[in-house]
Amino acid sequence: MNRRLKREIRSCAIIAGSAAILGAVFGIAIAVGGDGETRAATVAAAAFRGVWTGGFIASLLVATETFFINGAAGAWVRRLSFSAQLLLRSLLYLLVIVAGIQSGAALFPVTASTPFGWNSETAMQLGFSLVISLAVNFAMSVNRLLGQAVFLNFVTGRYHRPVVEPRVLLFVDLVGSTAAAQAIGDLAFHSLLRDVYRDLTGPVIERRGVIEKYVGDEMIVSWPDRPGTRLAALRCGLDFGQVLDRAADRYRRDYGLAPRLRGAVHAGPVVMGEMGEVRQEIVMLGDAMNTTARMVDLCRSHGCDLLASDAVLDESLRRPESAAAAGLRITDIGSTAIRGRNQPLHLYALTRAIAPH
Repeated sequence: MNRRLKREIRSCAIIAGSAAILGAVFGIAIAVGGDGETRAATVAAAAFRGVWTGGFIASLLVATETFFINGAAGAWVRRLSFSAQLLLRSLLYLLVIVAGIQSGAALFPVTASTPFGWNSETAMQLGFSLVISLAVNFAMSVNRLLGQAVFLNFVTGRYHRPVVEPRVLLFVDLVGSTAAAQAIGDLAFHSLLRDVYRDLTGPVIERRGVIEKYVGDEMIVSWPDRPGTRLAALRCGLDFGQVLDRAADRYRRDYGLAPRLRGAVHAGPVVMGEMGEVRQEIVMLGDAMNTTARMVDLCRSHGCDLLASDAVLDESLRRPESAAAAGLRITDIGSTAIRGRNQPLHLYALTRAIAPH
């Protein structure tokens, strides 16, 4: 079982457990607030019904979101417009909620409780579940529209005032994008980019990065600069090439060409903060951003697909045996002048290490 699957299962379990506890509290509140005499057995039954109902609804919905809608099988759902996705999810939520309430009433009958049907108790359960589920649905849809954690950062005001954060940066852009757009047309090129970005999302999630921005045919990914994230960024850059190589036949069939990327990995302090009035976004500024963009351009002159700086490659990883153990093959390019930078930067070309037979 890979790390991504373990993380997803753990997240689903946490959400389902939280929903089960919330359902128990809600069930007890209904039982205690009823007109009849409240007995310990009645409260216990109501709590068990709430645990089942909350856990059932949350488990099914979160599993559907995680493993279907956000998986390969749900690609057609993700291609829908925002409003269409919201409507489809809302209908799905309604069906699951009704099934959860009905099954809870059947499995855990509560003394003096009205049976399942259109009555005041069912209406309260349905309304409570719908409000919670639709709120989560809307938040997830907006978060997906804005980008990973962007919605949460806006709500919490994390970057309302600019802050300086050490970040690991991965920039990639499409090789020969102008020629490709002229060859297949602008609409087809837009579809090509959409498919490329969709394919690249998997490695970013697997390596726990954050997609910060799409700029035309360029994608910017970042990680907090801490132990392990530098290696994750390097591996993510190599994963991108591998993912597109595996999908080359599909791209040739659909667009008549196989996309290739050039990219760069660098690390340094970045200023992050909200920008704009009518349209707001969280922007990243600083020398590290400019340097990484210049490094991508240098891939052409050095004849490589992925460059890394000495700011992201520590001394131990530069040793051949350490690099090979990490699945990397590193070629020392030497110090290179970077436009707009006073000091040259030591660069390395990265490829995937060939596993011994």
